Order: sequence, then C-alpha cells, then structure tokens
Amino acid sequence: MVRAVSKNRTLHWLIAVFVALALATGYGAQQIQSFSGEFLRVHLAAGLLAGLLSLVRLAVWLVAGGQASTLARQSKGIDWAIKTVHGFLRVLPVVLLVSGVGMLGLTGAAPEILSGNSPDPELLAQTPPQSLHHRAAFALLILMTGHIAAAIWHRLAERGWKLEKEPESTTS
Repeated sequence: MVRAVSKNRTLHWLIAVFVALALATGYGAQQIQSFSGEFLRVHLAAGLLAGLLSLVRLAVWLVAGGQASTLARQSKGIDWAIKTVHGFLRVLPVVLLVSGVGMLGLTGAAPEILSGNSPDPELLAQTPPQSLHHRAAFALLILMTGHIAAAIWHRLAERGWKLEKEPESTTS
C-alpha cells in the first residue's frame, strides 16, 4: 500500500511540474515573440509528457478508484467540491493534450516548430481546438492555484497554524 501511495505521489508531482512548465512556456510563446520557437518546443515536450502521464493517472484512478481523503470528514458540499476539483485536475491535462495534438494536426505546424521556426500565429488561431486549448489551460491554472492554496491551508491547519516547526523535547 505504501509503495502504491509513493508511486501515485511521484506521478502527481511529475504531472504538476510538466503542467506548470507547459503553462508557463505556452504563455511565454504568446508574449515573447523573440523566443517563441524555443518556448513552443519546450511547451510541446512538457505538454506531451503532462498529457501522457495524466492519461496513466486517469486510467489508474478509473480502475483503482479514488484514493481515500487524508482530511478530516467534511460536509457533503465540500466533499463534492474536492472530488470535482480533483476530477478536473485529472481530466484537463488530457483535454489539453488532445486539443494541442488537434491544433498541430490541423495546421501541420509540428515539423515547423521542431525545426526551430515559429508557426504563423494566425494559422494556429484559426483552428477550432485553439479556443478549447486556451480555455482549458486557463481553467487548469485557476484549479491548480486553488488546489495549491487549499493544500497550504490544510498543512497549516494540521500544524495548528504555526509556521515554524515545534521544538523537539529535550528532557534529560
């Protein structure tokens, strides 16, 4: 059981790192034209890894079921919110993978990006998955921010709202 939790935690953090990198480089590619090609290549790699790892995690979640909550019993509304947020955090990277692959497939931009060139932004903007891709990325950013805030909140609550570690007992 401990080994499964450890693997799930590792998968969680790998996805989190690749999602954060994909979000940052996707935003950077749109904002900083001089580095657009570099950002897009990193964005593609990080997004692909985040999406594929999310597919694995989603499959494990669907087969093995959700993991038990580590929090004290909450109201039905809070339990529903927790399950909904975690569900979207598992599904949205897959939606981003599918919409990103769809954009590359419809535009044929992948070879151009991989060769170091930046595709025409107007070409990408005209593909139907582009709107879904940007909305899903924004939703994922909002959910991740809320998830991080909730994790910090609960960690501090577990410690009794103390930021410093409890001093170890020095009884002699």
